[in-house]
Amino acid sequence: PEYLQNQSKSDCSMAGDNHDDACPSVWYSRVRIGMVVCWALMTGLDCWVWHKNRAPAWSIIVLVLTNVWGWLDAVLRYPILHDIDSLFTLKNLLLILLKICWLILVFMQNKANPVSFVICSMLAIIVPMFYAMFLPLDETDQAYNLIKSTNSDDDLAVRLWRLVSNPRESLQAFHRMRYKAVKRGLEKIAERAPSMADKLGEMSPTRRAMLRKPEIGRA
Repeated sequence: PEYLQNQSKSDCSMAGDNHDDACPSVWYSRVRIGMVVCWALMTGLDCWVWHKNRAPAWSIIVLVLTNVWGWLDAVLRYPILHDIDSLFTLKNLLLILLKICWLILVFMQNKANPVSFVICSMLAIIVPMFYAMFLPLDETDQAYNLIKSTNSDDDLAVRLWRLVSNPRESLQAFHRMRYKAVKRGLEKIAERAPSMADKLGEMSPTRRAMLRKPEIGRA
């Protein structure tokens, strides 16, 4: 697997100007960003339905459970594949059922905005289908190994527990992730705008090493 990952990374580097289109990990990262935006909009709609129907305050806990531990966790773990009989799949199926029951309970409180209720109920079923459609089911083993190596498959509850139990390690992991993101952004500047990279290198000597084109084929 390590050889396949290195070979896939080399293929992405050799894509040149078409790097974003040729590298699958970049494409799936863009899809995940779109999913996060969709999650935020749909969660706002759910909160609006909850508010308009004057549902009990405690019922918002169910929404947090279904939309954060369920939907958001799935988005953060995208595009990792899971078996149909895995705990991840079972958890999300149960949370989808819980979400539909929550919508019915909220709507019955005041029966306001029935159109919004129908839309939210349909989205609770349709959105997971679109999620499955965008999974890398047709990718080669080589491409999927690269995708899997650049994404985390940890449950959101586990991530939060690690953050609380060991904040120093979590902070270090955040700094490493930020460093990689900055390094990749500066390398793209060096590829597409060498003159600008030279000026930025003069302004920030500490970033000068990052403002170089990545060496192709280096293991």
